[in-house]
Amino acid sequence: MSADLNFQEVISEGLAITIEGIVVVFSVLILIMLVIYAMAFFSKKQKNEEPQQAAVPTAPAAEIEEEAVEENEEELIAVITAAVAACMGQSSASVNIKSYKKVSNNWNAAAKREVINRI
Repeated sequence: MSADLNFQEVISEGLAITIEGIVVVFSVLILIMLVIYAMAFFSKKQKNEEPQQAAVPTAPAAEIEEEAVEENEEELIAVITAAVAACMGQSSASVNIKSYKKVSNNWNAAAKREVINRI
């Protein structure tokens, strides 16, 4: 079939296909953008509909700080457990981190030396 077409027809067909492709791609991108805006609109609407919670009585600052530190430690242990389990290729249920100790920041110093040596 391409042998029957001359150069001008081949170029015009190629150009038409290219333009159709560009129109389809941008149409889909615009459609995705509209869907994202609609999702954002409805999520804001749902947030506004949620009833406001009653005022929580304030606790002393020492208790709040102590709870925050405890939560951070629990979160840190959970992250360490997940990282060790991922490295070992096991489930996190089979890994039990009992304690941890912060060590000196030798990795940071080594990274700085490596960057400096590259220059």
